[in-house]
Amino acid sequence: MRRAIVIFALWALAAVAGLATKSDYLVSVATATAFLALWGQSWNLLSGLTGNISLGHSVFVAVAAYVTLLLFQDAGLSPLLGGIAGIAAAVLLAAVIGAATLRLKGPYFTLATLSAAAVVLSLILHYSELTGGPSGIAIPFAEDAPTKLEFTNVRAYFLIAVTLLAAVTLFLAFFRKSRLGYYIAAIKSSEEAAAAAGIHVARIKVLTFCVSAALTALGGVVYVFFIGFADPNFLSGLTLSVEIALIAVVGGTGYLVGPIIGAVFYESIDAGANAFLGAAGGWDVMILGFSVVALVMTEPRGLCALAQGVAARLARRTPPRAGESVR
Repeated sequence: MRRAIVIFALWALAAVAGLATKSDYLVSVATATAFLALWGQSWNLLSGLTGNISLGHSVFVAVAAYVTLLLFQDAGLSPLLGGIAGIAAAVLLAAVIGAATLRLKGPYFTLATLSAAAVVLSLILHYSELTGGPSGIAIPFAEDAPTKLEFTNVRAYFLIAVTLLAAVTLFLAFFRKSRLGYYIAAIKSSEEAAAAAGIHVARIKVLTFCVSAALTALGGVVYVFFIGFADPNFLSGLTLSVEIALIAVVGGTGYLVGPIIGAVFYESIDAGANAFLGAAGGWDVMILGFSVVALVMTEPRGLCALAQGVAARLARRTPPRAGESVR
């Protein structure tokens, strides 16, 4: 209950700050950060809890975005309904991938997810008459239409993004304490011991993969309307998959707030480097790369673990107050 209150309070604070910010650019950056944090939370549910590292999570963003967008433009179906079909398609794909790959361990599962994303990207590029191929699909709109997820004010997308992020974070908090969450913890500790205790390891891992895919797809449905363009090389490319995994690892894998902190860290450096140095010359990538390397060398478990370590050292250095005994 305490975590739910904290999450709600932070959501309210973020919403007020977004509405009060006059710069559309800053709100756009904050919106992109919220979507990235949402995907990081979804990735964290799989990789942070089970230990199976995925480098293909962008495929669920792409599948949900394309299915929703094609149903909207070709069949006239509202994204609110088409999004359900998009999420269902992503979950079905996750079930197929998971059933075939989650029996693999270590780098083999990671390579399998990476290959699956490459296959989906190839299919999107090949069927260009339907998907637009490498040119993608543009979403033209000039007026507010909430049922079509079309807004002329970027703050509407920001409110949706932070609300979805808060909802996913709250879901993850309860998920970790649920029976399924305890099953996953047991599987991560020892699959053999979990199986001996009567846990259906393969079924639980596939189910977790599907839940993670559904949450990732949820963000993809709204994100494609936020940017107004379906770019296959970004939505289903390696870059987004790496970013999703990176922000969770940088923030702290397994920590509830890890992906949020990681997303803020990532987007702050990226936006700051672009604003002051420009994207030319790769300064943004270079600064981000050095920052990540420095962090990993300092604390491999991420920013959350680093903050905990600093707090612990400060607590040990704090002298006892008068009347307190020192043990």
